[in-house]
Amino acid sequence: MTRNALKIALGVTVLATTAGSVYAQAPAAEVRTYAGQTYRLTDVSLDVRYTIQLPKQDGSGAAEDAPTTGAKTPMLFGSAAAVGRFLDKGPEPLQGHRQSETLTLSKDGVETRVTLAEVSTLTFMRQRIRSGLPPHVAPQHYRYAATAVMVDGTIVEGDYVNLGTTVVRGGTPHGRIDIPWEQIETVRFTR
Repeated sequence: MTRNALKIALGVTVLATTAGSVYAQAPAAEVRTYAGQTYRLTDVSLDVRYTIQLPKQDGSGAAEDAPTTGAKTPMLFGSAAAVGRFLDKGPEPLQGHRQSETLTLSKDGVETRVTLAEVSTLTFMRQRIRSGLPPHVAPQHYRYAATAVMVDGTIVEGDYVNLGTTVVRGGTPHGRIDIPWEQIETVRFTR
């Protein structure tokens, strides 16, 4: 093999290895919040937090049913004392999070699911609304819309989005942080 052929072969190998490692890495992102903060995150993911309340096991290992009223219908969670008794009987709830690979945007009632790996920029818009919920639930209530600009340049708009308990999770020089999606104005992914 000639010296030039060896250089070309080594160059192709290094280029292929570099390209493979770039796509194997999780994306980084710049996140801007409605409060005006900007975060530069590495190893970014959208994580959905969850809590599962396990039923109490009686001595036989069978799960105990939820408390009922005299008519054998499940009790609504209106009585704080009854709720406290029910929840105190069960084991500790399971809490955790899982990564979301897609995002669902709704426009005119039609849902469109986008793959997060194909999103370049995600922008949330919020509009303050009047709500019948009491102020201790949240002092202000908003309706959210979103626009996703895809890597290929296409734009997917949603006039309604609710991501529930989703957070943007990523690393900073000071450690990992979670930012609730409702606080985020823009996420710009860099891959």
